Amino acid sequence: MFTHASHYVRRGRHGGRGKRINQGILGVMPALSLDRLRALRLIAQLLAPSTALRAPTDSVSVAKHMLASQAQQRGSALTAIDLRAGSPGASTALDNSLLIRSWTQRGTHQILAAEDVRWMTLLCSPRILAASTKRRSSLLLDDASVARARDALTIAAESAPVSRSQAYELFRSVDVDPGDHRGQHLLRHFGGEGNIVQGPPINGEDSFVSLDAVCPLSLALTGDAALEEMTRRYFHSRGAATVKDLVWWSGLTVRDVKKGIALVAAAGEVQVVEGPSGEDMWIPTWAIDVTEAEVASALERELLLPAFDEYLLSYTDRSHVMDPEHLFSIGPGKNGVFKPFRVVGGEALPV
Repeated sequence: MFTHASHYVRRGRHGGRGKRINQGILGVMPALSLDRLRALRLIAQLLAPSTALRAPTDSVSVAKHMLASQAQQRGSALTAIDLRAGSPGASTALDNSLLIRSWTQRGTHQILAAEDVRWMTLLCSPRILAASTKRRSSLLLDDASVARARDALTIAAESAPVSRSQAYELFRSVDVDPGDHRGQHLLRHFGGEGNIVQGPPINGEDSFVSLDAVCPLSLALTGDAALEEMTRRYFHSRGAATVKDLVWWSGLTVRDVKKGIALVAAAGEVQVVEGPSGEDMWIPTWAIDVTEAEVASALERELLLPAFDEYLLSYTDRSHVMDPEHLFSIGPGKNGVFKPFRVVGGEALPV
């Protein structure tokens, strides 16, 4: 139920876009202003405060709130978590395996709380693994060689972190040549299976370790329960957002994402609204109680965010918070790289 009707622009009760789930008071479809959308994202992403959302104050709790944060650049990802926590601690948490860097979705590095790594990987990585498997023939890899490499790495990584160069030596020891990108392919593929994750750097190299060795207790979420939890936490930490945003962020299908939204909506944890461009967007129910004063306060903040920050990376459509003219000055440009950027009035601007 909407308690602050003035936060939204009301559309006609029978507006011509068909039936929607949880439409609000008397079936009216509310519309977010651009300012409110930006403020809600700042608040949801722990970049501005609101009494509607209890903000975590340590790095592990921030990681749990965000669920997964892109970590293509390890240092930038740790900075992003510390910024949201309000104090340093992410690097120590990563060293102690309370946070884990892995490949849970989209085939890219992410940082998560250790307990969330396995279920998120098993939920989000199957399509990436299928594509990876299809690529084996072009790399002159067969199933038998992949199995030998997996076994060799798994046994070693159960007792201690294995550096990248050590992993390649292990592959060679079982007659699997890591050259011509095969070693990189195998390590990423094994990471997508949910048992191998990245450990602390060894002499400047990435290392790989068994998840069970560093995190014996993982959340036991599978199937619809995992889908519902992922969907709930995504919108809780990033709403307002669209179906397409979550499809891109998670790597799941439109069908799966719509199913997840239906589960979370049935539990009363998300609300559909009309976005600034007339699109259907979803917000967490706590966002309904964000006041106009908190919106104004959020938009007054000026922030410096690190490269690959989730304020941009959480969404496939970034036009609400970044002008397309900054495609090359901020990212992704032609090479997929995002640079550090400022946020002024909720808008991403070049440094």
